[in-house]
Amino acid sequence: MNERQKDILQAIINTYITTAEAVGSRTVAKKIGYILSPASVRNVMSDLEEMGYVRQPHTSAGRVPTDTGYRCYVDSLMDAYEPDPEEQHRIEQFYQAKIKQIEDFMGVSSRLLAILTRYTAIVQTPKMDTERIKRVELVPLSSEKVLVILVTNVGDVKKNVAVLPMEMTGLEIEQLARFLNDKLDTLSLADARSLLGSFLDSEDVLDERLASLALEILEEVLSEEKPRDVYLDGMENIFDQPEFRNVDLVRPVLRVLDEKVRLNTLIEWCVAESDPAEVCIRIGSENPLDDVRSCSIVASPYRIGGRTTGAVGVIGPTRMHYSRVISLVALIADKLSHVLTEMSGGE
Repeated sequence: MNERQKDILQAIINTYITTAEAVGSRTVAKKIGYILSPASVRNVMSDLEEMGYVRQPHTSAGRVPTDTGYRCYVDSLMDAYEPDPEEQHRIEQFYQAKIKQIEDFMGVSSRLLAILTRYTAIVQTPKMDTERIKRVELVPLSSEKVLVILVTNVGDVKKNVAVLPMEMTGLEIEQLARFLNDKLDTLSLADARSLLGSFLDSEDVLDERLASLALEILEEVLSEEKPRDVYLDGMENIFDQPEFRNVDLVRPVLRVLDEKVRLNTLIEWCVAESDPAEVCIRIGSENPLDDVRSCSIVASPYRIGGRTTGAVGVIGPTRMHYSRVISLVALIADKLSHVLTEMSGGE
């Protein structure tokens, strides 16, 4: 692609992103930074169409970008975007609030991203296997049942009722809780299982008995683990996009947004297929799910102590303000990483 073709493709996409209307040669001639007749522009637009970067929705219409055109634009043509002082101040205010629960931070992040981008924002909760145990509480419900409350290093709280393998007194349950907290503090769930398993052959009969009970309780709690939560905000923004006023087009997108497992799969695939240090952009037909091939997804992993544990992202039409969204997604992911690492004790 020569420089003139690049300039005209950039002008077409910048204009179409703003107007959502097919772009004609006269408009492009006014947008580019040098004198070129509409007839010359039309010739270049025809070349771009043959190359697969734009298409003509109707014979008498101008051109609109294809997924291939958007990909070229994102990779090499779009201008960088720097959040303005007002946006940066708004983000700082959100994250300086005294929030203690991880759920609140996830909710804040998704709400903020939806407000700033005006698209639908997605924030995953951290992977449970990357979190570390901070505290375990056992609340007796009867001599055979306890409420297990497991608190992780990022403030995530897991609760479940566990059936004890034998009747236990209140004092014995307290002893078991002390054993759990003494042995499992700061361990990941995988390490906790491994450590408890090592006690099963212990010469200390008490440790062996407590470890056996603890392992059963831990396994019972984790066996009830549900798919990781996804915080979704700004679904109403979809209906502000002209291309999604078509019910048949928007219905499959809403179906995916309503299904937690598919949504998790989508954002995890997007992040996994990209460089871990970069924001992931998947445009239209690049998405693995047919139902969202009318959309683009911009996502970035966030980290706790340097370990990738979840992702934040935005889903919207392929006619997306890419440079702005990419910048804001990266900024929110960075802020979330910083806050969660601090909450975890900087581990």
